[in-house]
Amino acid sequence: MVTQRRKWLILIVVSLGLFMDLLDMSIVNVAVPRIMLDFGADMNITAYVITAYMVTIGIFEPVTAYLADTLGLKKIYILALIVFTLGSSSCAMSWSIHSLILFRILQAIGGGMIMPLALAIVNKTFTKKELPLAMGLMGIPLLVAPSLGPTLGGYLVEVHNWRWIFWVNVPIGITSMLLSHILLKEFETVRKKLDLRGLILSSIGFASLFLAITNGSTDGWTSFKIVSLFIMSAITLLLFFALEPITKDPLLDFRIFNTRVYSAALFVTFLLMVYLFGSLYLIPLFMQQLRNLGPFASGLILIPEFLGAFITLPLSAVLLPRIGAVILTVTGMILMILGIYPLTHLQVITELHSVEMHLFVIGCGLGLSIMPSMTLALSALSEELVNQGSAFLNLVRQIGSALGVSILTSVIDQRAHYYMQTIKENVSASNTIMLVGQFMSHFQAVGYTLDQSKQLAVAYAISFFQQQASVQAFHDAFGVAMIASFLGIIPALFLYKKGDKSG
Repeated sequence: MVTQRRKWLILIVVSLGLFMDLLDMSIVNVAVPRIMLDFGADMNITAYVITAYMVTIGIFEPVTAYLADTLGLKKIYILALIVFTLGSSSCAMSWSIHSLILFRILQAIGGGMIMPLALAIVNKTFTKKELPLAMGLMGIPLLVAPSLGPTLGGYLVEVHNWRWIFWVNVPIGITSMLLSHILLKEFETVRKKLDLRGLILSSIGFASLFLAITNGSTDGWTSFKIVSLFIMSAITLLLFFALEPITKDPLLDFRIFNTRVYSAALFVTFLLMVYLFGSLYLIPLFMQQLRNLGPFASGLILIPEFLGAFITLPLSAVLLPRIGAVILTVTGMILMILGIYPLTHLQVITELHSVEMHLFVIGCGLGLSIMPSMTLALSALSEELVNQGSAFLNLVRQIGSALGVSILTSVIDQRAHYYMQTIKENVSASNTIMLVGQFMSHFQAVGYTLDQSKQLAVAYAISFFQQQASVQAFHDAFGVAMIASFLGIIPALFLYKKGDKSG
């Protein structure tokens, strides 16, 4: 019997490991330009620093539940921490872009398992009555870490160097594994064969899916490579889902889908991750590209979003047993919509405190909506299905976060090109001449010659039109993120507990 004090200590330790894992998902992105510069690598190969991590998760995530069920939840969780920490230190010491990609794969093997195992540990440690509060508190790193990642990453890259974004994981990882060894008791295990056929099909299917999603925005969604990857993913995953229900010891036990709450929570989580990582991606990108802020300053703007979530996450845990997940989740999504709608009209000259206010509202909405569905999803499953349910829920979360960033990148790129073409077609020659004339007058007034003023004025006019096209493209991207929140309301309506059966 686990004492109350020990339970909450376990929650703190598991949350620490979860924080480290989730921080890594957003902290690396800001360092990509410096990594390219240091290793003299082009963007295509450097992109695999991100892509290799996601693809590896697609391969190893499906087998996480099997390892936890057969070898022990505590043992595999500590092993995941060790592999992730070892991978992080190796990334920090990498000597080439290829070695960095290799060590990112090692890091992902551990990182991909940390969250589903952490969720399963908390679900098995706390009673049904205690679980909402425990999951609510555990939700803090789920939102804080991705929000803090760009800020901390920007600071480390600007003040020190990109290697520190990996070194920062090492002390956290060592502390987490030592405390986990001391505090955690091993959970019950079962004996079953590894579903090798399911593992091969799921690995190919999910790895292909992640590879297509992460590269779709750069290679083009209709390119031969991306279409081929989607086709391969569809064929192998269809085979996987068709064969698993008739397999004796399946890698994925389909009884988890017998619970309506769990199935609804999958869709809610997917759409929330599209929204969350989309919003965390768009704001820093807008500030860096169009406001010329540095990574650190851009990251600081996200702090109000974290504060909003920090306030409402514990509140959602307290309210969940009283008013239910439907009201909480739908209210949170409405707040998210209200927060992001003004950003669909964001301008370069918009005051930063106004942006921060809208992000605070978004954070409040995320804090209310993100944990109730996950809490109910796992608590609705029977004990033997928790590891399975946690692993698949986390896989869906990873797909949503990757797809959110990739889709919004494509929206920005394609719509910016469209709006630039529109501007070229609609702006009259007289307006262009007038704008160039205004710029020339300004440059001549500050001491430039006529020829210099003319060259600078033309360059500024082109830059001005490009900026306008980019601003409108960002408006469309914020609109897409808002649609994800709207869609999330539909499955959220099914998050009520009456009549559930967990198989």
